[in-house]
Amino acid sequence: MFKKILVPVDGSDMSLLALDYTCMMAEKFDAEVLVLSVYKHHSFMESSLSMIRGANAPENLDDVLSAYAKEIANSGKLFVQNRGIKTVKGYIRKGQVAKQILDFAKHNAVDLIVIGSHGQGELSGYLLGGVSHKVTGLSSCPVLVV
Repeated sequence: MFKKILVPVDGSDMSLLALDYTCMMAEKFDAEVLVLSVYKHHSFMESSLSMIRGANAPENLDDVLSAYAKEIANSGKLFVQNRGIKTVKGYIRKGQVAKQILDFAKHNAVDLIVIGSHGQGELSGYLLGGVSHKVTGLSSCPVLVV
C-alpha cells in the first residue's frame, strides 16, 4: 500500500515520535523511508542583524542552519536504520517548511507523510502546529499526524 514514506523532522520530541510511527509503518509495508529536514532561509535583512557578533561567530547564518538541518536529517536516518529499516535516505531543503515538504512529497512520489503535530516552529499553531496544519490541508497524499 505505502511504498515511500516521508517523515519531516526538526529535532523536536514530536518529530521523534513521528520517526517511531514511520518505522512501524515502513516495517509493515516494506516501504522506503525518506527523512527530510527543512530550514528556513534567512533574508539579507535578517542576516545583516547578525553583524553585531563576536569574533568566533559564523560568517553565514544559512550555512549554520544548513549544517544543523543536515545533522537532524542524519540523526533521523540513523534512528530509522537502528530500527532495522534498510531503505532510508536523508535530505535537507531550504525555504518555507510546509511548502518544501509538499513539493518534496510531490516530486518524489511519496505515498504517505508522517508528521509531528507540532514541532519547534512558532507558537501561532499551538493546537495543531502551523506546518502540520498546512501539510494536512494541502497534501495530495495521505498524512498521518502524530
